[in-house]
Amino acid sequence: MWFQKKIKPEKIKDRNTKQLRSNGIEVIEHLPYLDNPEFREPEEIARRTMVLTALFQLHLQAPRDIIKKYLEENRLIDYLNEEELEYLETEYSELPEQNQIDIYWYVEAIWTFAWIGGFHNNLTLNTGVEDSLASLIPNIAKNESAEKFISEFKLRNQVEIFEMLDKFYRAHWFARNNNLTGKQTDKVDLDIIMERRKALEYTVYKEFDWNEISLDT
Repeated sequence: MWFQKKIKPEKIKDRNTKQLRSNGIEVIEHLPYLDNPEFREPEEIARRTMVLTALFQLHLQAPRDIIKKYLEENRLIDYLNEEELEYLETEYSELPEQNQIDIYWYVEAIWTFAWIGGFHNNLTLNTGVEDSLASLIPNIAKNESAEKFISEFKLRNQVEIFEMLDKFYRAHWFARNNNLTGKQTDKVDLDIIMERRKALEYTVYKEFDWNEISLDT
């Protein structure tokens, strides 16, 4: 009820539609406004951030036994889904190509979660992760504990997070449509939008597990 009194998803849709169009990003009217949110707890989001950060090290050629040990020592291993656990049991080079691609793109979700936690203020529709990310999260290569990061992770304003998800949802349609029709634009990047939107969806709708999130538009 607090959220419904505070702000209306319909108004956010209208505001984002106008803003995106003024920036040259076409938005179709029939995309619905988003459902009322039920946010995850900050601790759960921070743990998901750390799980993805650890698994991303596989892309950086870190030995999987070291990653597994880190996850166990930081009491994170129980928060991996079945597919993620399999990543730790298989040589990275032997994983299916799509799994390797998925792990590579985790960095976009990590950047988004860092924004959600208020660690930076630059979440765009078209520019990649900044070098500053390394200083915002624990250094797994140096075995820095996840505990401090998890305990200090605080959600930025929930309305701001919801507005950002709505913006990514609407821009996603434009980016996908451009991709399907072969149009070129530097205003959006489909891959970046998909990965960042997934992290926002995970934050805003706690009923969906990480591997259950739909990215329909």
